Amino acid sequence: MKHLSTFATLALLLFVTLPANAVDAPATAAAAATTTATSTAPAVATLPPHVMGKPDAPILLNEYVSLTCPHCAEFYTTILPDIEKNYVDTGKVRIALHEFARDAIDLKAFSLARCMPDDEYFAFIGVLFQNQMAWIMAPDPDKILVQYAKLGGLSEDKAVSCLADSKTQEALAAGVKEAEDKLKIASTPTFIVDPGGEKVEGGRPATEFAAMFDRLLAAKK
Repeated sequence: MKHLSTFATLALLLFVTLPANAVDAPATAAAAATTTATSTAPAVATLPPHVMGKPDAPILLNEYVSLTCPHCAEFYTTILPDIEKNYVDTGKVRIALHEFARDAIDLKAFSLARCMPDDEYFAFIGVLFQNQMAWIMAPDPDKILVQYAKLGGLSEDKAVSCLADSKTQEALAAGVKEAEDKLKIASTPTFIVDPGGEKVEGGRPATEFAAMFDRLLAAKK
């Protein structure tokens, strides 16, 4: 994952202190996304995932994540750094992020991330996860999301336009519907590992991912 200098201090610049009684955002399992997908024409094309890692890495980890999912944020902030250091950076694993929006805020945030330059996409996703409760619990999440995007290099007008991009949101919603129908993805985070197609649901410690990767790598020798 690329960590840009503009994002490195973002948590300090924009962090919002939550009240003591703050709770996780409601997990409406793709309710808004599914509603949008079913109301659009079947011809709506899905969007390809963003991929980190070397193209010739022998293992592909497909991850289905929601930006409003606390367990997804935990994976990105506490588990992914170890995987990235030991397996992605060493050319053993590629990671494909499949956007699995669970609600309207999710759709907006993912559509904004899609406006970032390709080489800044994962850095921006990381910022959203690191500051997850700050923006999803804010009175006006859109305002904070626009601030994040501006620090990432987008103009305010462009960020506002991306948040309201209905075509991108329809495509994202179509991707959710396809993942539900074809792969039976029902929760986040969910991981599908290739080769083998093994499905891992929910958060797992880095050691469990390492054991799985090592087993697959050993089978290739």
